[in-house]
Amino acid sequence: MDGLRLPPLIEEALDSTDDPCDLKAESSPNMDNEITAKERGVLEENNEKEEMDQERSQEEEGEEKKLKEEEGEGEEKRKKEQESLTEEQELEELRAQVLQLLLELEEARETSNKHQESFHELQGLLEDERLASAHQAEAFTRQIQNLQGDVDLLKEECRMLREECQTLKEDNRRLSERLQLLQRQRTCSSVYLSLKEEDAGEGTEGKEMETGSDEVMTESYMTMAQSENCRLVDASIQKNISFDGKPMTPTSWTGGIGEIFSLRDQLKQAEEKASQVQRECEGLKMELQELQVLYDSSQRERAELEEELQRCKAELEKLSGGTQRFIHPSEHAVLSIPFIGMIVIVAVVWCWLSELASQRARGVR
Repeated sequence: MDGLRLPPLIEEALDSTDDPCDLKAESSPNMDNEITAKERGVLEENNEKEEMDQERSQEEEGEEKKLKEEEGEGEEKRKKEQESLTEEQELEELRAQVLQLLLELEEARETSNKHQESFHELQGLLEDERLASAHQAEAFTRQIQNLQGDVDLLKEECRMLREECQTLKEDNRRLSERLQLLQRQRTCSSVYLSLKEEDAGEGTEGKEMETGSDEVMTESYMTMAQSENCRLVDASIQKNISFDGKPMTPTSWTGGIGEIFSLRDQLKQAEEKASQVQRECEGLKMELQELQVLYDSSQRERAELEEELQRCKAELEKLSGGTQRFIHPSEHAVLSIPFIGMIVIVAVVWCWLSELASQRARGVR
């Protein structure tokens, strides 16, 4: 043992025993006996001490071993307990994680079902809106066709009215010419009658003189008629031929006055009718312009609605293509609410435009 050292006397004795020759030469036999007895006693004591120390050390070692074993067993128990605790904790944590995952899975299923239901609802709304838009587009197309037919009818009626107005103008021109001709005839007949009355007062003259005077009066009548009518008298009047080509007589001259008044009335009626036709033509022109403006606005509205319908179809295709993708609820809310609002606004605008177009069509008719 490194920790056990002998007393100094024993060490000296042991050192002295290392050289027996020296001890024999220097010490006596008595000394040898004493030393040996002491050494024996010391050795015995040392042996006893060593034995005791060994026993103590063995006991200590045994106790240390026991303590170490107990400590090892305690550590093993603690390790086992810790391991068992850690395993239980891990199991509990795993169970909690599994439950959390199950809850999240259930929530995901519920949200997916909600998304699916909302998608089907939106798809149904879009389908209904598409059908309504198609029906309204068809009605709008029919209305536009009806308006186009009305415009064509109005154009045809306007053309006929223009032709009628032109014919009335021609009739008015002819009536004016005839009226002027009759007025000239009336002037000539009044001159002739005045001369005839003057000639009737001279009854004492003979037939030859009457014949000569008639010729003279006729010649003077013809010259006066030519001078008063400012050289515009027709050749038929100069030859005593009426407007119809019959020979002119005094009764025909007097009857022409009534014809002049009737022609004046006819001329006034024709002028009134022409002015009325002109006013109707102007009104039809204004109505045609209004219909043209309404038609252009309806065409623009139809184009805008068709573009809106195409956008709705594109959105529907996007939604139908994205059914297999998982969408977060916040994203779904952000996407769905503006889209539904846009659909509602488009439907309201469509209904308002259709109602406005129908009101305009009823007002024009």
